[in-house]
Amino acid sequence: MVIASVIAYPFAMTYAHRAASFVMRRISHEAIIGAFAGLILVICLYEGGLLAVGVTLTVGLVGGLFGKMFNMHSGVQFMGFYVAVLTVPQLLALAA
Repeated sequence: MVIASVIAYPFAMTYAHRAASFVMRRISHEAIIGAFAGLILVICLYEGGLLAVGVTLTVGLVGGLFGKMFNMHSGVQFMGFYVAVLTVPQLLALAA
């Protein structure tokens, strides 16, 4: 990994600006969003099936609702989701 990093780092630093400029000028915003949405869908289906897709859509819709209706920043939402992963199992264990 160290050898690969030593080889890849100069290339990444040399061509990163050129590649980012190409993407910003030549590729549409919708295509980039579609690529990310497709990647998320594939990962959800691979990791958890249709249940994972449903959970991901629910989290996304609730997050969008919080952003629109309550003006809640996505950083705050991320912290809440991160803490929920740690606390909900502990609360369920206490309740049982």
